[in-house]
Amino acid sequence: MSSFKVKPSKPAAIFGAIFGVAILVFGLVSNLGKSGGFIWLWVVAGVAIIAFNLWAAFSRNGATEVVERRER
Repeated sequence: MSSFKVKPSKPAAIFGAIFGVAILVFGLVSNLGKSGGFIWLWVVAGVAIIAFNLWAAFSRNGATEVVERRER
């Protein structure tokens, strides 16, 4: 049995992180002055997108998916 680690390319992951920053900024600017749980959910989602993509881009052993293949 062999396993393969699958992760996005570094440019794709960095683009995902930049997109996450854009989502975060858009959510914060459009909901400025409003209170409620949705803005906190938006912030947590934006930070999670940014962290996941930066981890995928710069982690040496990080992988978004591990595929195991059984040889017959």
